[in-house]
Amino acid sequence: MTQCVKCKKEIPDGSLFCCWCGRRQQDTQKKSLKRANGTGTVYKLQGRRKRPWVAAKSGVIVGYYDKKTSALEALARLQGRSLDEIYNWTFKEVYEAWKDEHFRDIGAKGTESYERAYDIFEPLHERKFRELRTADYQAVIDQYSAKSYSTLSKFKQLVTQMSQWGIRQELITTNFASFVKLPENVKKEKEIFSADEIKKIEKDGSQEARLVLMMIYTGMRIGELFGLRTENVHETYVIGGEKTKAGRNRIIPIRSEGRKYFAEFKERAKGELLISGYEGQKVAANFRNRDYYPLLERLGIPKKTPHATRHTFASWAVANNIKPELLQKMLGHADYSTTANIYEHFDIDQLVEAIDAPVANTLLTNQKAVKNKNP
Repeated sequence: MTQCVKCKKEIPDGSLFCCWCGRRQQDTQKKSLKRANGTGTVYKLQGRRKRPWVAAKSGVIVGYYDKKTSALEALARLQGRSLDEIYNWTFKEVYEAWKDEHFRDIGAKGTESYERAYDIFEPLHERKFRELRTADYQAVIDQYSAKSYSTLSKFKQLVTQMSQWGIRQELITTNFASFVKLPENVKKEKEIFSADEIKKIEKDGSQEARLVLMMIYTGMRIGELFGLRTENVHETYVIGGEKTKAGRNRIIPIRSEGRKYFAEFKERAKGELLISGYEGQKVAANFRNRDYYPLLERLGIPKKTPHATRHTFASWAVANNIKPELLQKMLGHADYSTTANIYEHFDIDQLVEAIDAPVANTLLTNQKAVKNKNP
């Protein structure tokens, strides 16, 4: 209860008028909440809209929101921040800020692919990021329509992630890059090494041939093999990897045919790295061009990218009915989801058995054994 401002009799809290004398209670009137100068304004657009509330500051629209409170919160987050500094950022400035965060969690090859993607958007580098629309991104990507679908996807992925970052920073409200359309993905048949081709490589016996076989029998990337530390090489498996968080420091089983090559390089190593005793090219890009491709040409093997070694390893795994989630872990892919912990339920012996097992006898038996062991 409260007192009337005139007759001083008690009236219910929140009353607009006194029930005894009829006097309007001015103290309970709703006061106009005017924002201080320079803090921005919030207003509502007419008509039926998904986000009718607009937050604006210094004549610049901050964003569109479904609730008034959301618009007010957006302005509150901007206090002390310069609109000129944030809202006039160019594509180049947003990229620099985005990569400072994103590049912390990816390997060297990942950063290189993003940097190549950034270069193709050179026509947009000096454009204000908040003014870019789907048509701007589409026009750039369309110029590279002859590129592979995976390459175009990387281009789109860059600007989509940059836009998502911009939304989190209140720089933009819509991810226009996500609406970019790519050509139809015509999947090519995966290249693998045939049994006869592998025999040719084994028969060659050169150091570069042995390195290629080590890649085939583990599914390791060139950079992963070249960065493998001697201390992480064991009889039936290695611990290594790169590129993504999921790919680093993973257990990689070695097929029985390839174990002797790892043992040989470990014995010959002259430093911390397994291939420190290798006499050929020790830089991944140089090995690819100066050792790998010349080896295939010398042996009369049709040209295949180094990635064919991983496809070959994966084909054996699929033939042995290895579950996709486990295979993704073995190969160091980042896009496994539903059973991220499945790898922990298999010990090293089971992984080795899985990659070496005959087609009809694989993880099914292992899974039952693990389940019985850990009910």
